[in-house]
Amino acid sequence: MKGTRVRAVNMVRRIRDRQAKALAGKSAAEVIAFYRAAGKAATQDAAPSVSGRRTPAKKALQSKSRAPRKAKTVRPSRAARG
Repeated sequence: MKGTRVRAVNMVRRIRDRQAKALAGKSAAEVIAFYRAAGKAATQDAAPSVSGRRTPAKKALQSKSRAPRKAKTVRPSRAARG
């Protein structure tokens, strides 16, 4: 099976350059609004069921009262037993 080659550095540079052009001459408030909107859109596109979840995953509860292990009994060696 042949893998897909991803040129991550080039991709990030293109994204950065595009954002720099879009944000050129914008105020700080406009830049913050841009990134907030982009972040919100990314979380909605990626996994809407995960980002909206507020309750923990349902897992079986483990018993908290574990009986202590019995002490290991020391048996005399075969020579001592006779």
